[in-house]
Amino acid sequence: MNSHFIFWIKASLICCVFFFSIQTKSQNIIAYNDNRGYFNIFDNGTTTVAAYQPPQSFQIGGNCVAYVSFDNSLKVYYKGEISTLYDGIPTKYQVTHNLVVFNVGSVIKVFDRGQITTISGYSTSYQVGDSLVAFIDQTTGSFKVYYNGGFHTMEDFHQTQMISEYQASNNTMAYLTYLREFKIFWNGNGYNLFKLANNSSQIQYQTGSNIVSFTSNNILGLSVFYKGNIYTVSTKQVISFQTGDNMVAYTDAVGLHVFYAGKNYDLNGFAPDFYQVADSMLIYYTPGYFSVFNKGKSSVLANFMPSEYAIDNNTLTYVDLQGGLNAFYNDDTYQLSTFDQLIGFKLTGNAVWYSTATVYNQVFLRGKKFGQD
Repeated sequence: MNSHFIFWIKASLICCVFFFSIQTKSQNIIAYNDNRGYFNIFDNGTTTVAAYQPPQSFQIGGNCVAYVSFDNSLKVYYKGEISTLYDGIPTKYQVTHNLVVFNVGSVIKVFDRGQITTISGYSTSYQVGDSLVAFIDQTTGSFKVYYNGGFHTMEDFHQTQMISEYQASNNTMAYLTYLREFKIFWNGNGYNLFKLANNSSQIQYQTGSNIVSFTSNNILGLSVFYKGNIYTVSTKQVISFQTGDNMVAYTDAVGLHVFYAGKNYDLNGFAPDFYQVADSMLIYYTPGYFSVFNKGKSSVLANFMPSEYAIDNNTLTYVDLQGGLNAFYNDDTYQLSTFDQLIGFKLTGNAVWYSTATVYNQVFLRGKKFGQD
């Protein structure tokens, strides 16, 4: 999930290129600073000039764009309107598929479905997922989750125990207590999975949408918590694994496999040279075959491993050997540019921004092209 965008500038064309920045997951919305310095937001086919001066920073989510404006305030574009979240520069802000989370010192606030809520007046640690915020609330001495507009107390430190670590992702959170209990929060409910045998037992785990994959140093194989159920996906020694949305891909002595939506798929009889899981996609390469696994189906896209690519949601973009830009979406491949020199591209959610030497500010979204000149 760390390689969600690609952008480069060729020296001979640097005068034609403007700065473009995108982070986090989104569906139909992107934002960019154009060559005039205007800050533009593309929302489901319509472009709006949000400001005539570039913001100091911005992030894109599934339904909004948050940014620190030129006049030092945190603002949000949501459902066609711009409002101020904080009259100043926050210590930190993050935008996910559904939330804008920001803190001013130890105070944490969330913008959720048009409303601002203070979730903690004094927090020392928090992690953000697409639909939740997990945090240690020092005010009440507890470990909590904000989810779907409400609060869930996972551990009350006055009555139960402290936690040693936790991971939040999308709608799922997993954590380990000081008593070595491994617990999960999913879909508004808590699950106490097991207690590690002793202090020498170590657990490795990863979270994704609806899923937590885990293994330990004294148990062979890989197990998965998926939508409230436990699956043993492998009883062999796992070499590596990566977790995404509703899936986990893993390698062992007999190849590459993927658990997706409750089913196991054997993709390759030997370990690939490379593989990566991002959101709901798996890409992998064996000599002469660059392949993608998406929605339960594997497809070969090329006979080479692209040196530049990006993955987000259900879209994959990559540059071919001739320098053209291609997009894979919904089991179809689209050629976005050919021999026209590609200046740069970025992907956020299912929206692709790209520019060539002769055509600037193009957007590809769900099989359609939009001109942004």
